[in-house]
Amino acid sequence: MNDFNFPSISVNIDPINNAQIESQYDQLYSNDSKNSYEIDFNNLFFTPFASLLIRNYEIAKENLRGGVARPTPKKIDFVVNNIGNKTKRGKQSTKKSQKDVHDNTKQDNLIRKIQVHFFSFVIAFCNDAYKKEFKYSNKSFKNINYENKTTVNFGYTYGLRSLCIKDLLKMKISKKCKRYKEYYNEELLEKIECSSQWLDRIFQMNYLKLFSYYYNKGKPLDKIVFENKEVILSKGTKSFYYLLEKYKYLTQHLINTVESVYFDGNESYENFN
Repeated sequence: MNDFNFPSISVNIDPINNAQIESQYDQLYSNDSKNSYEIDFNNLFFTPFASLLIRNYEIAKENLRGGVARPTPKKIDFVVNNIGNKTKRGKQSTKKSQKDVHDNTKQDNLIRKIQVHFFSFVIAFCNDAYKKEFKYSNKSFKNINYENKTTVNFGYTYGLRSLCIKDLLKMKISKKCKRYKEYYNEELLEKIECSSQWLDRIFQMNYLKLFSYYYNKGKPLDKIVFENKEVILSKGTKSFYYLLEKYKYLTQHLINTVESVYFDGNESYENFN
């Protein structure tokens, strides 16, 4: 069983007024570690567009702490390969370890793989769309910072679903891009959004809407048609299909995670809501 199961809920439901969801919050976070929900949003975000995400995060914390005793977090142990190491002295225990193994099929690990891959797709797609409008520009959006890409818990991942692509472009860029300011993407966005209404509308696309293009039911994707314009995807713009190709042994786990976490138990975005 997964330790990190997301309740299946709609983005149209207000978690504050839904007792069932509050109960699911408690169940979700009862086994989560402190670091998974104690997030420094001041470090992750700069603009007020992330207020909805922060609000959902705060709701999760309130439900977790609001008069309900928090169970002791379950310790997660990792498997270490000790090939070549000497056996410890003394009598060896014959009992099998009952400790949990935090393997690749755990839902938090699956969500992290999808989220990191999708964030990379978002930036690559935005660059493809940008080049469609401004062929001779040598500018491009940079990868999003590590913290935003890898943070995984219910409040954060659920909140992302309500954002738009423009909000992601206003996050700090990767620290590896040392030549650029940390809000380089936002500055580039401000320069070009007034020059192209078509691009501006792309950047206002909902997170889940673009995710549905990315997902494409696990099939290869070579272009996205938006308002009768084709955006041809470059080799670096890798859809969900490539994630499945990379982790073939996790194919069904990844598909099930998309359907349960992103599409509320449905097979695709078209059936969502």
